Amino acid sequence: MRYNKKILVCIVMCLLTVTTYSITVFAHPPQNLQLDYDLANQTLAVTITHNSLAPNSHYVYKIDIEKNGILYLSEEYLDQPTADTFTYYYTVEAVVNDVLTVTAYCSLYGSISASITVIDETAEDTTPPTIEVVNPTEGYFHFSGIRLFPTQLDIVADTMGFGGFRVRPVQVRVTDNTDSPQDISVYMYVYENEQGTMNYNSNTNLHERKWIGPDLGVFTLTITAEDTSNNIGSMEMEVWYFCFIPEP
Repeated sequence: MRYNKKILVCIVMCLLTVTTYSITVFAHPPQNLQLDYDLANQTLAVTITHNSLAPNSHYVYKIDIEKNGILYLSEEYLDQPTADTFTYYYTVEAVVNDVLTVTAYCSLYGSISASITVIDETAEDTTPPTIEVVNPTEGYFHFSGIRLFPTQLDIVADTMGFGGFRVRPVQVRVTDNTDSPQDISVYMYVYENEQGTMNYNSNTNLHERKWIGPDLGVFTLTITAEDTSNNIGSMEMEVWYFCFIPEP
């Protein structure tokens, strides 16, 4: 009798393990959540990807919408329209710069959240990009672009570079109110002579370009950045530059 109880307990434990494993495998939160807001029509489109073999029992059962961190609307459902991707539309009163956050809940397990900031896509963009020089550093002596030690500001120029900027290039951080950094055109000039395009480095999130070739003197380094709305921002830095190594 004692052995029968042990066997029964083992069977029950195995069934619980299999059931738990099955729920873990087949129950999952939505895989993707995309938000689009139409300011003119005050409409929020919520597109959800939630793959389900049984959309009547394993489905997105609730949508919560927050406006600026406060619950604005909550909707519950008895199933989902399709077995994969579907879109719900909600009337949400909002103004520019309001932040809308949506959370979609699975009926069996988990949830997913996403946020969107309300913008006026019809408004004309007149704000130019801003430029921050990362290298060279103002008030430092650099060797081949590598910052070594501080110097007295304005003793010769804003910054000093010996051996050009070949090991570590000239680097700038560009930000814009609408465009991503990789979508902005950035150029480098020395005394109004265009050196060329500064390339975007996705690893550093910076625009970069080498400054090499033999020369000696104090030069005006100018960086310009143009966004997709043709707004142009610029900055200047006086650089004491000395390099005797020819360009390759």
